Amino acid sequence: MQRYFVEDDQWTADAVILKGEQAHHIFRVMRMSPGDVIICINGQGKASYCRITQAEPDRIKCQVEEGLSSDTELPIHITVAQGDLKADKYEWIVQKSTEMGAGSITGFPADHSVVKWDVKKSEKKQARFQKIAQESAEQSERLKIPTIERKTSLEEVLKEAHPYDHKWILSERSARKDHHHAIDDALRQLQHSDRILLVFGPEGGFSTREHETAIDLGCTPVSLGARILRAETAPVATLALLVYQVELKR
Repeated sequence: MQRYFVEDDQWTADAVILKGEQAHHIFRVMRMSPGDVIICINGQGKASYCRITQAEPDRIKCQVEEGLSSDTELPIHITVAQGDLKADKYEWIVQKSTEMGAGSITGFPADHSVVKWDVKKSEKKQARFQKIAQESAEQSERLKIPTIERKTSLEEVLKEAHPYDHKWILSERSARKDHHHAIDDALRQLQHSDRILLVFGPEGGFSTREHETAIDLGCTPVSLGARILRAETAPVATLALLVYQVELKR
């Protein structure tokens, strides 16, 4: 069943109005009509079955029916902080991190980043990343859309990390030092409702300066194994371990 995140001002007590791209998708792409049912989710993560009562190309009106009781959100909050990557790789991380349950995704320029952030295109890029996150959240049946943020440096990311219970830097330097047990130790420390910051480097990895700075600012170095993973692989591998630990492990 199709899901749509709807702004609070589009809800009334018993009705929802969808406009713009969402109305176009429902009317033109899905070819829905009065009587069909969709799921709408508000800004607080409350989902309800909504039956279409009026359908036009640019406006869909729905009657709110019963609410959904299922909760697809992780019991922990995860922020993925990713050093700048090429656009297609970063978009892939936004999509997959959303599917895996990340609560927010933060980009920052790293010493070894191949690409340079174009400030003039910043607003347009952020809007695209946010749209990817929303579409991925709808597809994976989440109740919340991750926030997409931007920081000016790794130092800014870490100096604003006081609310987090755990801060991990996923670094190939740890792998080369055979510190593979660190991920198991870190996972065992997790508690429900914890907030976790995961810091990943760009294609070229972290510089020595960044690695040492992260540790000085409270990060725990964590290895994912003896093999050196691509920049776009590491976040998904880490999130998969976290999902297993907090949601699936018996």
